[in-house]
Amino acid sequence: MSIMDFTVEETNLAAIYIADTLTVTLARIAAALLYMDTDMRAIAESASRKLAALTEPEFTALSFTSDDDTEGFSHAAII
Repeated sequence: MSIMDFTVEETNLAAIYIADTLTVTLARIAAALLYMDTDMRAIAESASRKLAALTEPEFTALSFTSDDDTEGFSHAAII
């Protein structure tokens, strides 16, 4: 799977919750689900399904960039 398999919304969401590992990233998204409205929850759940399909090395190789950030975030950018 490549970054192109994620929508802009999913990429932005992943950039917010990104961590050093896939497991922690998924846990951060899951913890935030209770605070999301219906539309955001649907995006988060879709992004989580796509992330969960990745291996740890595949996740580490991805670089998530928020829509308003031209520099981007690597998998370890936000801890």
